[in-house]
Amino acid sequence: MRAPAPELQPLVDRLSRRLPGVAVAAYDGSRSGPSDASTTLVIRTPAAFARVLRAPRGLGLARAWVAGDIEISGDIAPVAAHEADLHHPAVAAGLLTTALRVTARRGFRDLATAGATASEYRAARPGRHTVARDRAELDFHYGLTADFYALLLGPSMTYSGAMFAKPADSLEAAQDRKHARIGEKLELGAHSTVLDIGCGWGSFLDHAETTFGSRGIGFTASREQYEYASRRFSGRAGVRIEYGDYRQLLPVPGITAAASVGMYEHVGERHSPAFFSLVRRSLRPGARYVNQAITRRESGPRRLRANAFAQRYVFPNGQLLPLSRQLADLDRAGFRVLSAESFGEGYARTTGAWLDNLERNWDACVAAAGLERARAWRAYLAGSRRRFEDGSIDVTQVLAEAR
Repeated sequence: MRAPAPELQPLVDRLSRRLPGVAVAAYDGSRSGPSDASTTLVIRTPAAFARVLRAPRGLGLARAWVAGDIEISGDIAPVAAHEADLHHPAVAAGLLTTALRVTARRGFRDLATAGATASEYRAARPGRHTVARDRAELDFHYGLTADFYALLLGPSMTYSGAMFAKPADSLEAAQDRKHARIGEKLELGAHSTVLDIGCGWGSFLDHAETTFGSRGIGFTASREQYEYASRRFSGRAGVRIEYGDYRQLLPVPGITAAASVGMYEHVGERHSPAFFSLVRRSLRPGARYVNQAITRRESGPRRLRANAFAQRYVFPNGQLLPLSRQLADLDRAGFRVLSAESFGEGYARTTGAWLDNLERNWDACVAAAGLERARAWRAYLAGSRRRFEDGSIDVTQVLAEAR
């Protein structure tokens, strides 16, 4: 007499059909998919189902992944490529039905510990942007220590999309090309004093000083970035780093050009007009400004959902706006837009390089950030790369001139 199939086999089969080329397995011995698959998704514990039951709209799966109740061995890209298929109504219904059955059979005892994980950021009122709130969220996002970001980003310590020209380009060469492009657009030279709003660890200001001979001022609201950048420019009179929120530090007199590279995503839709107005007040007529930012499609969701994975585990309160909104707000603030250069394919390669760095330095990244945060970043980078590849998000350098 044939032994009955494991309890989770129907769900494993359904998941496997939605993940071509991926093997799917579960703790009860269920397995489906290619025997020689380079990627295997494993439901490791019944607690995964309790997490789904507590938060059935995707957050539960995210928590199960971060907590290690679900594991992906091998290349994560095939799972990220079919992420949307995992939210198909038939899959969601099957997962929820299975979750209810498994959790009920265990007396619902797993529910008590199936809520928020230790590394989860839980904002009381998502969408608000106050100085104190933004500073706390920046410290969550950037406060993983410079050691973690050095492992993730590589020697350039640049956390924004790079510009690749050739297939063989290294990440560092592509980041240098991006910095050079910004400097050329701003017409930097020995006569220049450039303001970098959201200067990160100081990579653009370093390039501006060493390549163009420019002086620089950098703002960051991240304590970790401020301390790193301050050490980086210690003893170099041409660059000054200041700690604080742009609303407290702008406008700045005496600068000849300005840039914000990967900072606008933290501003928020409501504050976008005021942000550009503050930048404009720092510049004389004819001075140039470059804003590099990730954009979303005009038809995409207006706001990131409060329980979205990135909001809870990587990028709290971040907001991507369509390019049209950015251009309109620049115009209203008193800028004339000179050009807009999009290079989402470059950001896809950038996030892919960061993911490779994370996986290659996995043990050191876990030591620096903790296992949950490292797992969250692995999924975040894989998902971001897919979205840049399919065009649902893009990155654009906008060059504007103060009128």
